[in-house]
Amino acid sequence: MRLLFTDEPLWTNALFLLRVWVGVIFIRYGLSLLHPTSMADFAETLWNISIPSPVVRAYLNKSTEFFGGICLVIGFLRRPFCILLILNMTVATFVFHKGLLLQNGMTTFLLPICCLTILLSPADTLSLDWHIAKRLKGRVPWREELCHCQFPFSC
Repeated sequence: MRLLFTDEPLWTNALFLLRVWVGVIFIRYGLSLLHPTSMADFAETLWNISIPSPVVRAYLNKSTEFFGGICLVIGFLRRPFCILLILNMTVATFVFHKGLLLQNGMTTFLLPICCLTILLSPADTLSLDWHIAKRLKGRVPWREELCHCQFPFSC
């Protein structure tokens, strides 16, 4: 019973599972970046729904998905990429899928919610962001380092 009714997490890095899975999905969606015919088809689809500059937008879209997915998997720059991916999937949901959330637009609607969860949550200890933040947090500003180490009487 204690396991069911507790305010303690069962695993403090549970966000890792969501972050990696969402990253894998975005990598899969962005893989068409590597296939010119897929990109041409996607650009044509964007042209058909009157998106301006469809070729440029197709490459921006798929680049964001592919590289954002890689960064989510390794946990590097997850917040900036989550913002870009939220914008990307919101446009996909409400422009491309016409806001039909319970039909074709369900995945493109759930992914920004997952990205929002990752964006608002602290970095898990299995991400590069956490290790970078930990290293930066313990660092002494260069001026204090300089004053205490080399010039003790000048500060």
